[in-house]
Formats: sequence, structure tokens, C-alpha cells
Amino acid sequence: MTCVKYLCIDDQPEEYILPLLDQLSLFCDDLKFERMHPQDFALQFERIQGLANEGVYFGLLVDLRLDQDSDAEGNKVYYRGPTLAQELRTRMAEGSMSSFPIILWSMNDNIVRSYAPDSSSHDLFDAVYAKDDANHPLDQTVSCQLVALAVGYQKLVSLLSESANPSIDKVIGLLDGDRDYLDPRLISYLKGNAVYELAGKVLNTLLRCDGVLIDEVMLAAQLGVDIEQSGEQWIAFLEAVSKCQYSGVFHEAWPRWWKHRIEAFWTEFVSNKGSLRKYTADERVAILNEKIGVALIPAAPIAEGYSHRFSTVCVALKSPLDPVDGFKVHTPRQDAWQDSRYVSAHAVINRLKKSEWSLDPLEIDRFKQLMERLKNEAV
Repeated sequence: MTCVKYLCIDDQPEEYILPLLDQLSLFCDDLKFERMHPQDFALQFERIQGLANEGVYFGLLVDLRLDQDSDAEGNKVYYRGPTLAQELRTRMAEGSMSSFPIILWSMNDNIVRSYAPDSSSHDLFDAVYAKDDANHPLDQTVSCQLVALAVGYQKLVSLLSESANPSIDKVIGLLDGDRDYLDPRLISYLKGNAVYELAGKVLNTLLRCDGVLIDEVMLAAQLGVDIEQSGEQWIAFLEAVSKCQYSGVFHEAWPRWWKHRIEAFWTEFVSNKGSLRKYTADERVAILNEKIGVALIPAAPIAEGYSHRFSTVCVALKSPLDPVDGFKVHTPRQDAWQDSRYVSAHAVINRLKKSEWSLDPLEIDRFKQLMERLKNEAV
């Protein structure tokens, strides 16, 4: 098994921090933590470098506010997590320190008030977790991601040690012919980076958004399948399309599927008689059931009268959606190889999970027209 060790630098009392770390360790026997109260930079870097050189998969878990609580001897530092992370990233880029993932964890209020508005520090961290967010608890998913990040970093270190410009095919697990379906700007974007820069690009432009790669919810939506209703039959289907799955760095905790491989898989079934978009959810599922020998259940639309030709997911409800029944969501940064995100008209009208999305400015007029029409119909 893979042994992964994280150093946790946090100024909060041990009686609060240790139970959280123990909770994360419960989900993975090979995930270990060492807790350290913030020290001055010299002592801090000496301990970090020592652990990074121990020969195990290593990562750093750091609190946002390191400057609030004193240790048992009354010592207190006057810098914050991003300051420490910036210095570590600089040393990694210079080659004077080993490369490893840096994870930010903090109280949810601190993340919202101090971290979120400071976009200059966002690229310093590979992941951000809230210690007290009941909606996104520190669960098995988080433990798996911590392990995958440490393992993935070492894979990138190994590839970069072989060549200053490692094969992108090895980094993201491309097979022969895959490049023909990818935007050449993506391949160019992923070249020639420090380890942490390359890791960030893979995580943020491939794995954490839908586009050339899609997650399980988007995969089911585009195939017209209801995952929950299909149960074990969905698992059987995933095994049938295992060759379409992403196998590059960090794949262990971010299961994704190459969209072009799924489309090629579909084309084999319908003998070039049309793309997925041509068929309703019922028709897609009927074809899959017949060809693969499974018993998938088709997904139903979010609201009565909505289209059954799903191609995306409502960001508020995580349910299949045809964009004609929704609005494009504002995305601060969207690369050419990433898909636009949508929210259903139903979610917009009812303001469902409004804090998690905002309409694209170009959609505001269309939304106003919808509301005006509904108002007139109600009269």
C-alpha cells in the first residue's frame, strides 16, 4: 500500500485539530498526519524539508490564519498560510526544495472573508477544505484526494526528472489518436511548467470542470441515465466503458471520462446514424441496454414540459438538462476546452442554491423576458 504523510501546520488547540486529523485517517490506513504549531520560518522550513525527504509520499496541510493563537510557551507567529505557501512555492521553483502538494484548510468564515477575495493566493494551493462545513464534511472523498495529490505530485516529479518537457501523453494518460480530438491550445498550455504549476493546470482546467473530461454526473446526463434508479446496472455499464476513463495524474480521486472516447463508443453502437444529441434519454438508454446487455433506467427531466435531449447538468440540482430549458452560468474564467455551465429555469425562478451560481450577463435579458411572460400568463 502507498504510505502518505501530511504535516499539518495549525495554530488552533490540539484538542480541536487532532480529532479532525484522526477522522481523516480513519478512511485510509496509509494516510498519516503530524501536527505542528506555526514556528518562525527557519525552523518551519527545516521540518518541512526533513519530512519531504523521508522517502514517503508527502504533503502539507496548512491553516489560513496562523497568526491568531499562541503555542504552550506563548509564542506566536505574524504571518498567514498564503505567506508560507508563497515562500515554499518559490523554493520549489528554484529547485532548492522538493515539490509536494500544499492544501489549505480553515474555518469556513475565514475562507469566505479572507481567502476567497484574494485571487492572488489561489494558485498557491492544490485544494481548499473547510474544517467546519457540514455541507462538505472532511470525509472519505477528502482523504482520497489527499492521497491522490501526494501520489500524483511524485509522478510529476518523476516525469520532470526524466525531461524538462515531459510527454503530456504520460501526464494525462493519452492513447494513440487521442490528440486528434483535443484542442491544440490545451496541449500547449500544459507544457513546460514547474511541478506545482503543471499540477494546478491539470486539476483546475481538466479535472475540476467539464469539457474534454466529464465527471460521472455529466456522463450519466449525456447518456440519459438515472444513476440512482439504475443502481448496480450503472456500475456494470461503467465497467463496459472503462477504456474511456481518464488514467492520468490524480485519477484515483477524480474519476473522469474522456468525452471524445464516449462519443466514439456511442458511434460504434448507432453505426454513424447520429450523435447523442439527436436521441431522447429513453432512446439512448434503450440502445445502451440492447447493445451492452444492461438494464439502465432513463432519467426524467427536471420539470414538466422540459426537453428529454439532455446534454448538460443543472448546477443547482445536479440533474440532467437540455440547455434550451436553462440559462448559462457566469464563469469568471473559462478556457476554450471547457464547457459552459447551465442552471435550469426552474432553479432560477425558485432561486434554488442561489449562492452557488449567478447568471451570465448575456442571459439577463432572456431571464427578464421569461419572468415577464410568466407574469402575463398568471394574470
